[in-house]
Amino acid sequence: MSLSFSQLSCYKRCPCQYEYCYIKKIPKGVSEAEAFGSAIHNTLKKWGESEIENGKLKIENSEKQLEMFAKEIPSESRQLTAQSLIALWHQSCPTNAYATRFEADAARMRGEQLMELFYTWWSERPREVVAVEKGFSIAINDSSQNQPLQKIILTGRFDRIARTPEGLHVIDFKTSLPRTQDDVDADLQLSIYALALQQDFGELPTALSFLHLTEDGIVEMHTHRSEGQVRDSIKQITAFHGRMENKDFHPTPSLMVCKRCPYRGICDVAAV
Repeated sequence: MSLSFSQLSCYKRCPCQYEYCYIKKIPKGVSEAEAFGSAIHNTLKKWGESEIENGKLKIENSEKQLEMFAKEIPSESRQLTAQSLIALWHQSCPTNAYATRFEADAARMRGEQLMELFYTWWSERPREVVAVEKGFSIAINDSSQNQPLQKIILTGRFDRIARTPEGLHVIDFKTSLPRTQDDVDADLQLSIYALALQQDFGELPTALSFLHLTEDGIVEMHTHRSEGQVRDSIKQITAFHGRMENKDFHPTPSLMVCKRCPYRGICDVAAV
C-alpha cells in the first residue's frame, strides 16, 4: 500500500473524510486557498531551480575563469532579484481560480507582497540549495516487530533542501498562519521528511522548518528529529495503516474539522 502524508493527515483528521476522498474518490474541487498555495509553491520551485542553476554557473565560471569567453553571461531569467521573483509569481498566479476580477487582482497583489517578503528573508544570508520539489518513495519497517512491511511505501515531496555548515536543512513552505512550537515539534509531516532524508541521503536533517509566508512577515518555525522520534513516527504510520486495512472509517465530527471539510454537505454526522 502506498501512503502519502496528505492521506495520513486526512485520515488523522477524520477517517470518514479519508474514505470519501481516497476510497470512494468523491470529487471535492480545489478551493481558492489551495489554488493560491499551489501557485506559491510553484513560484518558489522555479526560484529554487534558478538558485541551483546559478550555483552551477558559478562553479563552471570559476573553473574556467582564465578563458575569457568560455561562458556567456547568464540571461536575465537566471538573475536572482526581487523583480525576477515577482515575475515568476505572475507566471504562476491562478487568476482563473477566482470568481471575479477583483478577487483575482487581490490574490495577485497578495502574492507580490509575499514574494517581496520572501526575497527579504532569502537575502539575509547565502543559500546553498541541494534540491527543490524532490520526490521520495521509501519502504518503512515496523520497528516494534523488526520486520519490513513491504506493503507500506511512503511517498512525498520535499519543498526545499538546503546545505548549511551544520548539515542538511529541510524547509516546507506554508501560506497558513504559524502554529505553536509544540505542534511543530510533534508534527508527523516533518518526521516523515526526516525519515525520508535519512534513507535518501544517509543522514538525518540537522534542522526542519515550516516557513510561513504571511502578510505580517515570514515566520520560520524550526525543529529537529532524533533517531528515537523517527522510530516513533514509524509506529504512528503503521498504526494508521493497520486501521485503514481494517476499514476503520468511523467519522470524528467536530466544529473545527467539519467547517473545513469539502464533504460536509453529504456527511450525515457533520457538525456544521
